[in-house]
Amino acid sequence: MRLWWPLFCCWFGPGVFADECPAALRMAYNASWRPYVEVTDETVKGRDIELIRQLLSQVSSRLQLQFVPEKRAMQMLQQGQVDMLFAASYTPQRAEFAWFSDAYRKEYNVVLIHQQTLALYPELRQREAFLALAQRKLIGTYNPAGFYGESFEQIKQQPAVKQRSLAVYEPERRLDLVAGRRADFTIADSEAVKLDLAARSDAAQFAVLPFFLNEADIHLMLSKATVPQRCVMALNQQLTARGKMTLTIAPSTLGSD
Repeated sequence: MRLWWPLFCCWFGPGVFADECPAALRMAYNASWRPYVEVTDETVKGRDIELIRQLLSQVSSRLQLQFVPEKRAMQMLQQGQVDMLFAASYTPQRAEFAWFSDAYRKEYNVVLIHQQTLALYPELRQREAFLALAQRKLIGTYNPAGFYGESFEQIKQQPAVKQRSLAVYEPERRLDLVAGRRADFTIADSEAVKLDLAARSDAAQFAVLPFFLNEADIHLMLSKATVPQRCVMALNQQLTARGKMTLTIAPSTLGSD
């Protein structure tokens, strides 16, 4: 044991994981989700995208963006048709086919409802009351690929809840459903929804409930079919070294990745 420990330290010392990653890693993206990703005709940028570009450059790799509809992204990762997904929450089911990097940020999920729904059910301001009503009667619309914590996951899987829920990938459409009273609530990232509401003329119709439905570490997911575990170790080493350093964000041209 005494002989093995110094070797272990040497293995995991600075720079030891250089060139452990493929020359390029294919990452799925599909649409703008500000501030984390912003897609235009010529650029793909955003907070998460630029962080990932910098991480990969530090392990002698580069980001290769691949447009993938969100409903196909997880399956393509499992099959090795893409190498990486971003903004992922850890679940044991996903860990069966994907490596998870160390967390690179935190995510806070909030619940949005129509003001008239809040007037009808003022108790919704309490998290436990919201969960109880979501189980019994409320119609929710949310990303079917999203994970919003164990408490809501148990509710979401109940047959009666599944039957009345509206699975919608596009966040703008989910807000439209709540605004039109076709759904009682939706769930959103707290940072992203601020920007979404700021762009809507009907923002005053929405109420953001005063609690976080879920707080989660956010990771990169890397396909076990195509990415060696030592590449994940290399990325984790860079995340550890980075700490809370501020990134310099520079736009990149779509197609140059």
